[in-house]
Amino acid sequence: MRRVFVLMQCLFMLMAVACTETDGPSPDEAAPEEGYTTGKITNTDGSPMPGVKVVVDNTMIYASYSIGTSDEKGNYKIQLPKVGTFMASAHITKKYNGREYELDLDPDVYEEFSINGAVRNFQWKLSGRRPVEAQGYYGATIEVNKDVMSSVYDSENIEFTLVPVGNLIDGSKGKTLKMKHGEPFTSDYGKLVDIPMGRYTMTAYYNGEGGKGPLKLRKHFSEDEYENEITIDFEPSTMWGNNIAFISYSE
Repeated sequence: MRRVFVLMQCLFMLMAVACTETDGPSPDEAAPEEGYTTGKITNTDGSPMPGVKVVVDNTMIYASYSIGTSDEKGNYKIQLPKVGTFMASAHITKKYNGREYELDLDPDVYEEFSINGAVRNFQWKLSGRRPVEAQGYYGATIEVNKDVMSSVYDSENIEFTLVPVGNLIDGSKGKTLKMKHGEPFTSDYGKLVDIPMGRYTMTAYYNGEGGKGPLKLRKHFSEDEYENEITIDFEPSTMWGNNIAFISYSE
């Protein structure tokens, strides 16, 4: 009996040591390296992204920055100047359906760092809030406009259906979206926001004070006839990558 008790004590001690050894930082959690910015770039599915440009901007010195590129494993390493505080960002350019889009990647940490170094990882996201709320979303935007002859003024009661045509910009399969724009007096009023970049067919249905039924659509700023269904392609934008399309509705 005593022998069994001693063996159990030894087993308990071995388990305690093993737990202590695994309580430390994971091998995948890189520590900052003095004088360098390091990190990893990943795709929307979490796989490594090689060839991505990373820019480290010196926030103390005007127009001073350093540039690096991720390797085949998605890793990058950029040496920092001797003086300054810094912000890192990562960007990609993608061609899609005859258009070229500049897209910002999402940082895991969005704050300045010093010459002591920092780890900044980036991931390509098709949707979600940007680190700074005023800069909007990673997804695209559709601005909704009323035709001058339309009697529908409460456009927040219009439901828009977006059906993907082919794959999204990252090659993944999209989903059918049913969306309404923001409520009056909000920043998203009159806008369908955070749409994963792709090509879509679009329809609209109104259910509000003036009744209910399908609406017709067309591309805004065009002389096209209103149709029951239109195809949406987003226009590239250089303003924080907020790619956008404009549509009008009518009965």
